[in-house]
Amino acid sequence: GVDWSADPLWRASGRLEWRRTGDTATVAGADSYLSTLMLARKLDRDWTLLARNYLLVNDNRSTGDLLQNRFQIGAAYRDTDTNRINALARYEYKLENDASVSPRNRRAAHVVSTHADYHPSRPWWWTGRIAAKHVREEFDGIRDSYSALLLGGRVTYDMTESWSASFMTSLLVSPQGS
Repeated sequence: GVDWSADPLWRASGRLEWRRTGDTATVAGADSYLSTLMLARKLDRDWTLLARNYLLVNDNRSTGDLLQNRFQIGAAYRDTDTNRINALARYEYKLENDASVSPRNRRAAHVVSTHADYHPSRPWWWTGRIAAKHVREEFDGIRDSYSALLLGGRVTYDMTESWSASFMTSLLVSPQGS
């Protein structure tokens, strides 16, 4: 693994792993390869662009292989002058191709989300999120897809250093026929 942060505007990291499991009396061994990459670019005092990728490949000797890939790209905002607003907007693509199970399974998902916190005064926190997801799957030759939308909010009041009270609500909607 490596981590680079010599420039105050850039940060990057990467990691490669290889693991081998030996054969047992009932299961053949496997080789696993894991790669993680991250890149961040500070645009100004408040904005940062972020990108990350996670790739896992399992080479199973007795069953089929497994591939998982998660790519994320987004932007983060933090109000550095007052520290009242924090926000993260993100797109994620997830791919899973699993031939280690029978029948074979393949899934691809697109997720878009936004999360934000507002801190108007010392005891109050307001948090909101919205996310949308679309998934396409193939399982044993049958193809299907679905979509969902998530809305959520939370209000928190810090009564003391040790006690707080919150109200939280969420709504998950999955339209028919998607």
